[in-house]
Amino acid sequence: MKFETARFGLIEYDEEDILQFPEGLYGFEGENQFVLIPFDPNIDCPLQWMQSLTTPGLAFVVTDPHLYKPDYRWVMTPEEEKQIECSESDELKVLVIVTLPEIFTNMTGNFVAPLMINPRTQKARQVVLTTQEYDTRHFLLPEEVRNAEAIAN
Repeated sequence: MKFETARFGLIEYDEEDILQFPEGLYGFEGENQFVLIPFDPNIDCPLQWMQSLTTPGLAFVVTDPHLYKPDYRWVMTPEEEKQIECSESDELKVLVIVTLPEIFTNMTGNFVAPLMINPRTQKARQVVLTTQEYDTRHFLLPEEVRNAEAIAN
């Protein structure tokens, strides 16, 4: 399958690559289908693009929160699990939406509203965690890296 995007031009993907968000994303409820694209196909990078298959100009940067906070925890309600057809044997993929500011070392991830993906069904849902443990702007890089960049500028 092919889709013309604003950022990447024509992309090709297989039907089984489509992430189905039946309820969309918060603030983007009409956006129900996405594909993951490497952030930079020429390098090994923990970031990915999540490109809408409805809106050519809509793509989010996403990453695995466990890379930055290994003890990251989440809970889904039974209703949320049902929506992505989750069974006890499914190992869900968890992603967070990343904000890339001008000074990239200050990039943050929304650890309060992760994207839960069932790789078996390709169904996905954005959930909102009710814990006070996480922030919507969780710094991805350690403080010493962020400070080193600020000093260099």
